[in-house]
Amino acid sequence: MGDELRAQDLRVSHAEREHVARLLSEHFAEGRLTVDEYGERSAAATEAVTRADLNRLLMDLPGAEVARRRELLELVTTGGDLTRKGEWLVPARIVVRSRFGNASLDFRAARFSVPVVALEFDLTFGNLELRVPKGTTVDLEDARTGFGEVKDKIGPSLERGNPHLVVVGRTRVGNVRVRH
Repeated sequence: MGDELRAQDLRVSHAEREHVARLLSEHFAEGRLTVDEYGERSAAATEAVTRADLNRLLMDLPGAEVARRRELLELVTTGGDLTRKGEWLVPARIVVRSRFGNASLDFRAARFSVPVVALEFDLTFGNLELRVPKGTTVDLEDARTGFGEVKDKIGPSLERGNPHLVVVGRTRVGNVRVRH
């Protein structure tokens, strides 16, 4: 996890570009952008490579301050369990750290602020359990365990889902499990 990417450096998908294009259209319709500004920003959205490219197009428009506040969720404990369930806003990046305890994140009723979420975890003694809605894909290639198993109960997919979770990290003693 030493060479971790910042959320703003992640490459964007077609869906993310289209989402920003829709937001720009709404701001244009409400009179916040001139015709020229709308044209320039829309063209830049279609050519965006990273989240930072897209963020620059929206940062001076209402709503951007909410996105800035919610880019990272850190869940940290030295003892006890960490849990998120029910309705909650999922940011672009989640960091989970625990020395003695499990972490359970239930995304089934959650609202995703971005289509791709980076989830980093570092557990000493504990399990990481992820419950995801149907249609979600999860990349577990960089999820590790010293003594335990990484269990993907949703199975592989030929196409990236929306949302998509990229899970990176380790538990020294415990399991990593993903299911619907």
